[in-house]
Amino acid sequence: MPEIAEALIETKLSAVRSWYLAVRDRYPSALVPDWRVGDAEDGAPLLTVQVIGEHAQEALHHFASIYHLTLDDAGDLRPVFEYRPGRVVCVWRSNGVWVELWHPDLPSVPAPSPALMPRRRPLSPSGRLPLGQRLTNIRRQYANKEN
Repeated sequence: MPEIAEALIETKLSAVRSWYLAVRDRYPSALVPDWRVGDAEDGAPLLTVQVIGEHAQEALHHFASIYHLTLDDAGDLRPVFEYRPGRVVCVWRSNGVWVELWHPDLPSVPAPSPALMPRRRPLSPSGRLPLGQRLTNIRRQYANKEN
């Protein structure tokens, strides 16, 4: 157990230090304040934190692209992105500990709404058909006369 506690502390300190070094100039308001400890699916220890603040999404992508990770253990893995229901996760393994930094998966552009067709009135205020319908009726009359 002491080995796991040491690995958790060391991994968290490394991740926090790397996070703030990576984002402090570009995204200073993107924070990782509320770390939680749990167990990963494979039973290994897990550290997880939601990236909060302005530009959280951009900050996480920037962090993952420049994060320097020293792979000391045989089971260490470089950061990768995973898309899970409702969240985007940057996950890696260091010192036998899984680390997840994530932000909610929010649509960046609102979905377009279907275009509404204007309602046509069958008759104009004068009682006559609109021009398009009048021309169609006139063409039909001439076509019927020719046949």
